[in-house]
Amino acid sequence: MIRFGTSGWRGIVGQDFTFRNVRLVLEATLSVLRRRGAVGEVLVSYDTRLLSEKFAREAVAVATHHGVAAVMSERDLPSPCLAYAVRERGAAAGVMFTASHNPPEYNGVKIYTGQGTLAPRELTDAIEAEAAARADGFDEFYVPQRQLASTAPLTEAYLASLDRDLDWDAIAASGLVVAVDPLFGTAREFLDRVLLAHGVTTHVVHTTKDPYFGGYAPECTPANLAGLRERVRQSGAQLGLATDGDADRFGVVDEACRVISPNLIIALLVEHLIRRRGASGAIGRTVGTTRLVDRIAVAAGREVVETSVGFHHFGPLMLAGKVAIATEESAGLGVATHLPERDGIFAALLMAELMAVERRPLAELVRGLFERYGTLVSRRVQLPLNDRTRAAVARLSSRTLKEFAGQKVTRLDRRDGILLELADGSWMLTRPSGTEPKLRIYAEATSSRQLRTLVQEARALVGEAEEGVRHVRD
Repeated sequence: MIRFGTSGWRGIVGQDFTFRNVRLVLEATLSVLRRRGAVGEVLVSYDTRLLSEKFAREAVAVATHHGVAAVMSERDLPSPCLAYAVRERGAAAGVMFTASHNPPEYNGVKIYTGQGTLAPRELTDAIEAEAAARADGFDEFYVPQRQLASTAPLTEAYLASLDRDLDWDAIAASGLVVAVDPLFGTAREFLDRVLLAHGVTTHVVHTTKDPYFGGYAPECTPANLAGLRERVRQSGAQLGLATDGDADRFGVVDEACRVISPNLIIALLVEHLIRRRGASGAIGRTVGTTRLVDRIAVAAGREVVETSVGFHHFGPLMLAGKVAIATEESAGLGVATHLPERDGIFAALLMAELMAVERRPLAELVRGLFERYGTLVSRRVQLPLNDRTRAAVARLSSRTLKEFAGQKVTRLDRRDGILLELADGSWMLTRPSGTEPKLRIYAEATSSRQLRTLVQEARALVGEAEEGVRHVRD
């Protein structure tokens, strides 16, 4: 069964993500788009995963069979680059084959609207329903119309935006030395190329195309950024910048070779965009994102817009002018004046701009952030997700908790998992991932000790609920 999560449809290649299912999803997508109006040009691209390019060629074949012009990128592209190209060219849609930060055995597809945003839930729900209705009698026979297929770089407008939307004079004048790690993904020759083109001393690692990503998932975790940390140490760089497999998320390493929490980087960048860039408008954050964003927004007199987990919630809000900056805990940042979608490359370059303007070590910038807004430390824990765990979470959703981790519960929200906000300003969220078979526990507290307590209590809560499910079944 085909299900779109918070960032597209993903599955293990050869099990769920097969050529037949890909053709079925594309057929359903075209059908839904046609019911909503004429389908013009469709742009297609892919990441560095095994078979991604072949899946992209299948997309072109399906589209042209139905008389739709399809333009395929000349090489693998970052997801934000394709999103930018769709909007710039006035295309009807964009189709990106990627599983983002998932392990190498996964692949997936993201659908972008003509405005350059991830397809909203109402559109992906319609695609799911159409695919289900067509599944049984699905005819896989296609006759591609070669005259409707073409290739193009699809990079010019995006690269021009990176040149235009950043303070390169400040970056060049600072003498900043940067290390870059695209994790064998699509940001190679994008993030490093732009820095080098502007005269920034740049050291690179993992810039070859590897469908297995060096044997691990292309996610910007401390363990996966060991190579970048070593490159920072060897080169004496003041900043290390990384992107995930399709470059819509970022990672940051400081001059002491420490991986900085995405929540702290998000908070620093939100403050930078407001104070230094004069960004106006509301600040959006997902329910699992640091409340430092709230404190910064309130201090600047800005509204905070909270959404469920998933960056696709922000696209329509950014297009409507209701959100200027959008943030999510999993290293996602979007700026409406640049692109109504998260962009790991742009976020990484903004971090270089911030460092260039401030001319202080990153650790000192974090200390200053805490001095201005108070200390908040956060953590995300991932647990295996099986049927018993799903049932346990469902049981927990029906409970009313008045106290948690020794604190009074001031807010209980069940719209996206189970959110508990506590009297001391700390909070905990537990929810199943929308893209992987994992249960995620998010927590934030005013001290590391309280943070550990929150995570331990959350684990215990889930464990107790699982025991209850097992006893019922026994």
